[in-house]
This record gives sequence, structure tokens and C-alpha cells, in this order.
Amino acid sequence: MAVEEKTKTHEGIRYRIYPDIDIHTDYDSRTIDIEIALPGVEKKDIDLKMLPTWFHIRAVRGEIEYAASYTFGVEVVPEKTSAKYEHGLLRVRAVIRNPMDEAKSIDF
Repeated sequence: MAVEEKTKTHEGIRYRIYPDIDIHTDYDSRTIDIEIALPGVEKKDIDLKMLPTWFHIRAVRGEIEYAASYTFGVEVVPEKTSAKYEHGLLRVRAVIRNPMDEAKSIDF
């Protein structure tokens, strides 16, 4: 269920809503799939920021602002993150960082 609050901005009064978010972590394939419901929002009005341990989403539709931050229990590789937006649903796929990817072999 979305949480709604009134917030004052420079553009007038808006309703800030926490969007419905569904997250599935697949440790075998080392991916995290995220689905975020943003009904009626145009693609140009979506701002998604991905960091290694969390993401932030902000999307605006008229007087409604969808906003959320979500943390992962693992690290992802932001550079390998992909997203697709269709019919009010933002689908994001993030790759879980393998700590051995940056390991260095030590010669002796």
C-alpha cells in the first residue's frame, strides 16, 4: 500500500507517494530484479539513481511525486544496471558484485 503525505514544494502542493516496489534477488544468477509501479508517469519524468548498496527513485506526474529509497543486502555493480519502462512499470536489473572480480593474484 502506498504511503501518502502532503509536501510543499516550489511548484505548489504535491502528494508524495511511496510507489509499489517488488524486488527479487537471485543469488545463483547474481542478479536483482526490481519492479516499480509508476502509473501515468512519462519516462522523461523518472529519475533513478543506483549506488552499490541502494537506489533512489523519484518520478513526477502532475501533483503526484513518487519517491523511495531502498537498500540491498548485497553490493551491486551500478555500471551493469539496466532499466526498461513500459506501461507504467519500471523494470530494473542489477548485477550482484562478485568480490572475487577485483581479487589480485599474488606471485611468490
